[in-house]
Amino acid sequence: MLAPMAATQAERMAIIEGFGVRSGFGDDFFKLWGLKFGLDGGAEGGALDEPYVNNQGYRGHLLWDPDDLLSVINFAVRRGWKVGTHAIGDRAVRTLLDVYEQVIQENPGLKPGTLVLEHGFLADARQRARAIRLGIAVTVQHPLLYTLGSVLLDGWGERRTREIMPVRAWLDEGASLSAGTDHPVSSFNPLLALWGMVTRGTLKVGIQGPEYSIDQYTAVRLYTVAGAQLNGESHRRGTLEALRLADLVAFRSNPITCPIDDLPLLRPVFTMVGGQAVYDPEAILGKS
Repeated sequence: MLAPMAATQAERMAIIEGFGVRSGFGDDFFKLWGLKFGLDGGAEGGALDEPYVNNQGYRGHLLWDPDDLLSVINFAVRRGWKVGTHAIGDRAVRTLLDVYEQVIQENPGLKPGTLVLEHGFLADARQRARAIRLGIAVTVQHPLLYTLGSVLLDGWGERRTREIMPVRAWLDEGASLSAGTDHPVSSFNPLLALWGMVTRGTLKVGIQGPEYSIDQYTAVRLYTVAGAQLNGESHRRGTLEALRLADLVAFRSNPITCPIDDLPLLRPVFTMVGGQAVYDPEAILGKS
């Protein structure tokens, strides 16, 4: 993730230029999606409009001057990079959408999916509508709420913690949404993420914002079909169909229909990548 640190604008741009590659570089096993920027802090530093409940003189912090971020993102997209930006607080989300809107205006014909809002913990109806109108894709990572729920509740209070990552609202309103984990900040296990999006459960502070929960089918879709769409690979990945890559994992229970609390306990029976077994301890697919 590219943070501003003490670098000058010229140094930041030199870093990007020095990579020598662009979005899409790689092959079916390893491919670069794009650059990630960090606009605000995490659970204890997210940029909020209202003060933290445990520190009335603190509203978090922005890591970038918005004009500097605009210049660097313009530089990146003009060189073929997709850009995802970490923004969790409502002040950060609003600031990022300001920057992204300017990028879109200054780069006519920018391809959909070039700019992504990562996390978007607090995004009210107005900001969600704005992101959707601008064609900004959004990624959500429930394991962050699962792991950091108690810290968020202490700092952000009950109302804002319930409103974190309003997945159901994003989908109902027509957002381009996909799901992930944000490992290593939280668990890499996608089954825990699926469970969390359905239950809105957390590690220590119970259920937060049940009105934003989704069903199991939709949760699996966010991890598969929607992920392929975000990567621009819907024609090759995301569903099991002829002439697509045979990348799949099999379980003894169906993640879409099994009891919801069984989801985090499921373990793969076998895994295939490119049509080849890479994990098959019981030789279900036959000996290689």
